[in-house]
Amino acid sequence: MSDTEKIKNDKFWKVIDSKYGFKGNWIDLKVEKIIQPTGKQIEFEALNYHRGGVGVVAENENGEIILVKSYRYISDTTAWEVPAGTVPPEQSHRDCIIEELKEEAGSVVADEDLKYIGSYYPSIGSSNQIFYCYHARNVKQITKEFDKNEILDVKWFSKNKIKKMILDGEIKDGFTLSILMKVFLFC
Repeated sequence: MSDTEKIKNDKFWKVIDSKYGFKGNWIDLKVEKIIQPTGKQIEFEALNYHRGGVGVVAENENGEIILVKSYRYISDTTAWEVPAGTVPPEQSHRDCIIEELKEEAGSVVADEDLKYIGSYYPSIGSSNQIFYCYHARNVKQITKEFDKNEILDVKWFSKNKIKKMILDGEIKDGFTLSILMKVFLFC
């Protein structure tokens, strides 16, 4: 059994009580009483996300990457990000990526040009949130129209420009930074 597999048995943390401090449409706050392996009892608070998220580093035939500029209410900031979204229960990850790419960036990709490159937990110690990462090649922008409720701007950037934006602090979104790193290092 690998270190990242879900392990809930008496050898590790034993849940003796579980309740919700808050239940929402997207996220819950779960409060559990736990007995740790040493016998110590603690109260543990964790964010329980209802669904995972997907994102894509989308490249055109020139190797440029499309980013979307979003306004983020919770931090009251704008941010350049990869096209991404939360996966509806009835939709596959691939179909969600294809839809988000079209909705947020006015772009399309052929199925054979879309590759799954892994997943990760952005806050593994405090939530079950998981992101599924994709890399798309030969992406074509078919319209300049995009969801104006979510997106402020859409632009193609060279890889060197994106690296400079990261170093200059212009790209701040953790998911975007993580998925770009995966693509820059391994694809």
